[in-house]
Amino acid sequence: MKLLTVLILFLGININSMGHNVSIKSLQDTSMVYDFPEQMAQFPGGPDDMDDFIRRNMQVPANLSGAERSGKIYVEFIVEKDGTLTNFAIRRSSNSKLDSAALDIVKKMPNWLPGKMRGKSVRVKQTIPIVFVTT
Repeated sequence: MKLLTVLILFLGININSMGHNVSIKSLQDTSMVYDFPEQMAQFPGGPDDMDDFIRRNMQVPANLSGAERSGKIYVEFIVEKDGTLTNFAIRRSSNSKLDSAALDIVKKMPNWLPGKMRGKSVRVKQTIPIVFVTT
């Protein structure tokens, strides 16, 4: 009896899916995030322009003193297929105030050139360091 029930259930699922052309792969591709696509996403103008952008937009919080004003923060984000940046996260922290300042810099960035796989734009995970140095 149990075998008959399982068999009927299995046949019912197969019959229902025969009339529909559902592509699970296409649904998964929209949310796939690549760590190392064939062509990495990049800041418009390249790494030198990104460094300039970071320097121009860097603001060390005024209420920090001494060693608190220095640190390296790693910010992770996703470059979407259209180049927009989303899903910001701190991967390595210095202190909460510098972390917040680093996030502010990255959130101000213009759209990036998206990464590519087989000639198509894909979502790419990026991590960049933001270095605060006291002078």
